[in-house]
Amino acid sequence: MPGHHRVRFADITSTPSSTFSDATLASSPGPATPPALKQSPLPAKHRSAFSPAYYPTSPLPAAPVQIHPILACATGYATPLTWDVSQFVESVLVRASNGTVRPLSDQVVKEPATTPKVASITIISEQLPWAITVHPKSDAHWAAPYVTVGDVLYTLYRTLRLGVTTAEQLLCDSAHYQRVHDAYVARCERIAHPGDRAEEKSKGVKRVDFLLQARMFKGLSLVPEGIPAKGLAPGVVWQLHVARP
Repeated sequence: MPGHHRVRFADITSTPSSTFSDATLASSPGPATPPALKQSPLPAKHRSAFSPAYYPTSPLPAAPVQIHPILACATGYATPLTWDVSQFVESVLVRASNGTVRPLSDQVVKEPATTPKVASITIISEQLPWAITVHPKSDAHWAAPYVTVGDVLYTLYRTLRLGVTTAEQLLCDSAHYQRVHDAYVARCERIAHPGDRAEEKSKGVKRVDFLLQARMFKGLSLVPEGIPAKGLAPGVVWQLHVARP
């Protein structure tokens, strides 16, 4: 059926840059681990410096911005998107109201990620010491002058696949980092093919391992006040929600 074949993300050559860093990733033809880049240093404590609780509540009102329903975190409702973020973004499935699942369509990835449309968004997580900035990808088949659903999913995937530097490991609380390392080992053990498993294990800990066992995408919710200390206004900052499988 037209529009219902699996979207190909691996053909895109450009990759996201680390938030609050001027570094960019080198081009990559496929879903292999992105090369190293200059990382923004981890805060001294594990709690993310980008967590909304880290900043005083702003008196600014919530911006009238809505996320695409397929990306939204709605309390009490299952997200329509089924995705283990430790897996390739091509594995994303959409759950219909009747319970059936299907691959993400070309039409959906081209739709605006927010209403109204925006030129960029920032995604934060209490589990991640980094923020993720999403920009439109001009070389993607879903390319648009605003952030699309495809931009959000692709950037999340590529950023979470980044390796963690030794310096960043040392800045993390040792007890917590052991849990991160355990998540890395468990992630590698889920790879069925011995050769692929060994190759992935040789690449070391990745940012996705900081999510520990909570690796199922559960949507994004607006951080109404933004992050004023970082110059991020209301309406552009979104919280990533994940859960255990």
